[in-house]
Amino acid sequence: MDDAVRDPYDRYFASGTYDRRYPRPNPRVLAHIRRLLPPDAHVIDYGCGSGRYLVPLRPHLRLAAGFDICPTALGLLRNRLAAGGGAPVAVLGPEACTLGHHVARHGPADLVLCLFGVLSHVTPRSARAALLTRLRGMLGPGGRLVVSVPNRQRRFKQEQRAAVPGAEIHYRRHIAGGSIELPYQLFDPARLAEELSAAGFAPEGVWAESTLPESWLTGGGVARLVDAGLTPFCPPRWGYGILMQAVSG
Repeated sequence: MDDAVRDPYDRYFASGTYDRRYPRPNPRVLAHIRRLLPPDAHVIDYGCGSGRYLVPLRPHLRLAAGFDICPTALGLLRNRLAAGGGAPVAVLGPEACTLGHHVARHGPADLVLCLFGVLSHVTPRSARAALLTRLRGMLGPGGRLVVSVPNRQRRFKQEQRAAVPGAEIHYRRHIAGGSIELPYQLFDPARLAEELSAAGFAPEGVWAESTLPESWLTGGGVARLVDAGLTPFCPPRWGYGILMQAVSG
Protein backbone atom coordinates (compact mmCIF):
# COMPACT_ATOMS: atom_id res chain seq x y z
CA MET A 1 0.00 0.00 0.00
CA ASP A 2 2.70 2.52 0.98
CA ASP A 3 4.36 2.66 -2.45
CA ALA A 4 1.01 2.84 -4.25
CA VAL A 5 0.13 5.96 -2.23
CA ARG A 6 3.46 7.50 -1.21
CA ASP A 7 4.95 7.88 -4.68
CA PRO A 8 1.86 9.43 -6.35
CA TYR A 9 1.32 11.75 -3.37
CA ASP A 10 4.95 12.79 -3.45
CA ARG A 11 4.35 13.94 -7.04
CA TYR A 12 1.02 15.51 -6.01
CA PHE A 13 2.64 17.68 -3.33
CA ALA A 14 5.80 18.37 -5.32
CA SER A 15 3.71 19.69 -8.22
CA GLY A 16 1.98 22.18 -5.90
CA THR A 17 -1.39 20.91 -7.11
CA TYR A 18 -2.52 19.57 -3.75
CA ASP A 19 -2.00 22.80 -1.84
CA ARG A 20 -3.54 24.86 -4.64
CA ARG A 21 -6.58 22.56 -4.65
CA TYR A 22 -6.92 22.43 -0.86
CA PRO A 23 -5.25 25.57 0.56
CA ARG A 24 -7.25 25.68 3.81
CA PRO A 25 -9.09 23.31 6.11
CA ASN A 26 -12.81 22.69 5.94
CA PRO A 27 -13.98 25.33 8.46
CA ARG A 28 -16.77 23.17 9.93
CA VAL A 29 -14.42 20.23 10.50
CA LEU A 30 -11.80 22.50 12.06
CA ALA A 31 -14.42 24.00 14.41
CA HIS A 32 -15.62 20.51 15.35
CA ILE A 33 -12.08 19.45 16.25
CA ARG A 34 -11.51 22.56 18.33
CA ARG A 35 -14.64 21.84 20.37
CA LEU A 36 -13.21 18.43 21.27
CA LEU A 37 -9.87 19.72 22.55
CA PRO A 38 -9.34 19.43 26.30
CA PRO A 39 -7.06 21.91 28.07
CA ASP A 40 -3.39 21.22 27.31
CA ALA A 41 -4.31 18.87 24.50
CA HIS A 42 -1.93 16.46 22.84
CA VAL A 43 -3.01 15.76 19.24
CA ILE A 44 -1.67 13.36 16.61
CA ASP A 45 -2.58 14.03 12.98
CA TYR A 46 -2.15 10.80 11.00
CA GLY A 47 -1.75 11.59 7.31
CA CYS A 48 -1.13 15.25 8.07
CA GLY A 49 0.14 16.17 4.59
CA SER A 50 1.55 19.68 4.56
CA GLY A 51 -0.40 20.63 7.71
CA ARG A 52 -3.77 21.81 6.42
CA TYR A 53 -5.39 21.05 9.81
CA LEU A 54 -2.36 20.74 12.07
CA VAL A 55 -0.97 24.25 11.48
CA PRO A 56 -4.20 26.16 12.39
CA LEU A 57 -4.73 23.88 15.41
CA ARG A 58 -1.21 24.48 16.72
CA PRO A 59 -1.96 27.64 18.79
CA HIS A 60 -4.63 25.72 20.73
CA LEU A 61 -2.49 22.73 21.75
CA ARG A 62 0.12 21.79 24.31
CA LEU A 63 1.81 19.26 22.05
CA ALA A 64 1.21 17.86 18.57
CA ALA A 65 2.61 15.36 16.13
CA GLY A 66 2.05 15.13 12.40
CA PHE A 67 2.74 11.86 10.62
CA ASP A 68 2.85 11.22 6.89
CA ILE A 69 4.42 8.68 4.56
CA CYS A 70 5.13 11.35 1.94
CA PRO A 71 8.58 12.99 2.32
CA THR A 72 7.65 16.02 0.20
CA ALA A 73 4.60 16.74 2.34
CA LEU A 74 6.72 16.50 5.49
CA GLY A 75 9.20 18.98 4.06
CA LEU A 76 6.41 21.43 3.28
CA LEU A 77 5.05 20.98 6.81
CA ARG A 78 8.43 21.77 8.35
CA ASN A 79 8.61 24.97 6.33
CA ARG A 80 5.13 26.04 7.47
CA LEU A 81 5.90 25.27 11.10
CA ALA A 82 9.12 27.30 10.96
CA ALA A 83 7.14 30.35 9.91
CA GLY A 84 4.60 30.16 12.75
CA GLY A 85 4.27 29.79 16.49
CA GLY A 86 2.39 27.73 19.01
CA ALA A 87 2.80 24.29 20.50
CA PRO A 88 5.83 22.16 19.68
CA VAL A 89 5.08 19.83 16.77
CA ALA A 90 6.91 16.59 16.12
CA VAL A 91 7.14 15.93 12.37
CA LEU A 92 7.08 12.14 12.00
CA GLY A 93 7.54 9.75 9.12
CA PRO A 94 7.79 8.32 6.66
CA GLU A 95 8.65 5.30 8.84
CA ALA A 96 5.69 4.09 10.91
CA CYS A 97 7.92 3.37 13.92
CA THR A 98 8.36 7.12 14.52
CA LEU A 99 4.78 7.28 15.82
CA GLY A 100 5.45 4.64 18.43
CA HIS A 101 8.62 6.41 19.53
CA HIS A 102 6.68 9.67 19.92
CA VAL A 103 3.99 8.09 22.12
CA ALA A 104 6.59 6.24 24.19
CA ARG A 105 8.37 9.53 24.87
CA HIS A 106 5.42 11.87 25.38
CA GLY A 107 2.55 9.63 26.43
CA PRO A 108 -0.78 8.93 24.75
CA ALA A 109 -2.70 11.54 22.80
CA ASP A 110 -6.04 13.06 23.72
CA LEU A 111 -7.16 13.20 20.08
CA VAL A 112 -6.06 11.44 16.89
CA LEU A 113 -7.05 12.84 13.50
CA CYS A 114 -7.29 10.79 10.32
CA LEU A 115 -8.96 13.20 7.93
CA PHE A 116 -10.03 13.72 4.35
CA GLY A 117 -9.81 10.18 3.06
CA VAL A 118 -6.46 9.16 4.54
CA LEU A 119 -8.03 5.96 5.90
CA SER A 120 -9.52 5.25 2.47
CA HIS A 121 -6.06 5.05 0.90
CA VAL A 122 -5.14 2.21 3.27
CA THR A 123 -5.97 -1.04 1.54
CA PRO A 124 -6.88 -3.86 1.90
CA ARG A 125 -9.27 -3.96 4.84
CA SER A 126 -6.83 -5.98 6.95
CA ALA A 127 -4.33 -3.11 6.65
CA ARG A 128 -7.00 -0.60 7.75
CA ALA A 129 -7.85 -2.81 10.72
CA ALA A 130 -4.20 -2.93 11.75
CA LEU A 131 -3.86 0.85 11.39
CA LEU A 132 -7.01 1.59 13.40
CA THR A 133 -5.79 -0.74 16.14
CA ARG A 134 -2.45 1.13 16.23
CA LEU A 135 -4.22 4.49 16.36
CA ARG A 136 -6.38 3.30 19.27
CA GLY A 137 -3.20 2.29 21.07
CA MET A 138 -1.93 5.88 20.80
CA LEU A 139 -4.90 7.26 22.74
CA GLY A 140 -5.33 7.54 26.46
CA PRO A 141 -8.49 6.41 28.26
CA GLY A 142 -11.44 8.28 26.79
CA GLY A 143 -9.32 9.60 23.94
CA ARG A 144 -11.05 10.24 20.64
CA LEU A 145 -10.50 9.58 16.98
CA VAL A 146 -11.93 11.92 14.33
CA VAL A 147 -11.95 10.39 10.87
CA SER A 148 -13.42 11.42 7.53
CA VAL A 149 -13.81 9.29 4.41
CA PRO A 150 -15.38 9.64 0.94
CA ASN A 151 -19.04 8.73 0.62
CA ARG A 152 -19.71 6.00 -1.94
CA GLN A 153 -23.13 7.54 -2.66
CA ARG A 154 -21.51 10.73 -3.95
CA ARG A 155 -18.09 9.81 -5.31
CA PHE A 156 -16.57 8.04 -8.32
CA LYS A 157 -19.69 6.42 -9.76
CA GLN A 158 -17.97 5.39 -12.99
CA GLU A 159 -15.06 3.80 -11.13
CA GLN A 160 -17.48 1.95 -8.86
CA ARG A 161 -19.29 0.46 -11.84
CA ALA A 162 -15.96 -0.87 -13.12
CA ALA A 163 -15.00 -2.43 -9.77
CA VAL A 164 -16.25 -5.38 -7.73
CA PRO A 165 -19.12 -4.09 -5.55
CA GLY A 166 -17.78 -2.89 -2.21
CA ALA A 167 -14.14 -3.26 -3.25
CA GLU A 168 -11.60 -0.49 -3.54
CA ILE A 169 -11.50 1.60 -6.67
CA HIS A 170 -8.61 3.22 -8.51
CA TYR A 171 -8.94 6.77 -9.78
CA ARG A 172 -6.78 9.23 -11.67
CA ARG A 173 -6.08 12.78 -10.51
CA HIS A 174 -4.70 15.32 -12.96
CA ILE A 175 -1.78 17.29 -11.57
CA ALA A 176 0.62 19.84 -12.97
CA GLY A 177 2.80 17.96 -15.41
CA GLY A 178 0.71 14.80 -15.74
CA SER A 179 -1.56 12.58 -13.66
CA ILE A 180 -1.42 10.08 -10.81
CA GLU A 181 -3.42 6.97 -9.97
CA LEU A 182 -4.52 6.19 -6.41
CA PRO A 183 -6.40 3.38 -4.64
CA TYR A 184 -9.48 4.42 -2.67
CA GLN A 185 -11.94 2.57 -0.47
CA LEU A 186 -15.33 4.27 -0.49
CA PHE A 187 -17.60 4.09 2.55
CA ASP A 188 -21.10 4.55 3.82
CA PRO A 189 -21.74 5.41 7.50
CA ALA A 190 -22.56 1.81 8.44
CA ARG A 191 -19.34 0.42 6.98
CA LEU A 192 -17.20 3.07 8.65
CA ALA A 193 -18.85 2.43 12.03
CA GLU A 194 -18.34 -1.32 11.55
CA GLU A 195 -14.63 -0.98 10.84
CA LEU A 196 -14.09 1.37 13.79
CA SER A 197 -16.02 -0.92 16.14
CA ALA A 198 -14.02 -3.95 15.00
CA ALA A 199 -10.83 -2.08 15.99
CA GLY A 200 -12.15 -1.40 19.50
CA PHE A 201 -13.57 2.10 19.04
CA ALA A 202 -17.04 3.13 20.12
CA PRO A 203 -18.55 5.48 17.50
CA GLU A 204 -20.14 8.52 19.14
CA GLY A 205 -21.49 10.53 16.25
CA VAL A 206 -21.56 10.82 12.48
CA TRP A 207 -22.12 13.85 10.24
CA ALA A 208 -21.77 15.00 6.67
CA GLU A 209 -18.24 16.35 6.25
CA SER A 210 -19.57 18.74 3.63
CA THR A 211 -22.39 18.92 1.11
CA LEU A 212 -20.40 20.50 -1.71
CA PRO A 213 -17.06 19.14 -2.99
CA GLU A 214 -14.20 19.90 -0.63
CA SER A 215 -12.18 21.77 -3.25
CA TRP A 216 -15.03 24.29 -3.63
CA LEU A 217 -14.86 25.22 0.07
CA THR A 218 -11.21 25.65 0.84
CA GLY A 219 -10.76 28.81 -1.20
CA GLY A 220 -13.57 30.64 0.59
CA GLY A 221 -16.26 32.66 -1.18
CA VAL A 222 -19.89 31.89 -1.91
CA ALA A 223 -19.46 28.09 -1.99
CA ARG A 224 -18.28 28.08 1.61
CA LEU A 225 -21.29 30.12 2.72
CA VAL A 226 -23.69 27.86 0.83
CA ASP A 227 -22.12 24.75 2.30
CA ALA A 228 -22.25 26.21 5.81
CA GLY A 229 -26.00 26.63 5.39
CA LEU A 230 -26.65 23.21 3.85
CA THR A 231 -24.38 20.79 5.69
CA PRO A 232 -25.95 20.98 9.19
CA PHE A 233 -29.15 19.63 7.60
CA CYS A 234 -27.52 17.09 5.28
CA PRO A 235 -27.88 13.44 6.39
CA PRO A 236 -24.46 11.75 6.69
CA ARG A 237 -25.37 9.22 4.01
CA TRP A 238 -25.64 12.06 1.46
CA GLY A 239 -22.61 14.11 2.45
CA TYR A 240 -19.75 14.54 0.03
CA GLY A 241 -17.65 12.98 2.78
CA ILE A 242 -18.54 11.23 6.04
CA LEU A 243 -17.19 12.59 9.33
CA MET A 244 -17.24 10.26 12.33
CA GLN A 245 -16.09 10.62 15.93
CA ALA A 246 -15.27 7.60 18.08
CA VAL A 247 -13.95 7.06 21.58
CA SER A 248 -11.21 4.63 22.50
CA GLY A 249 -12.60 1.57 24.24
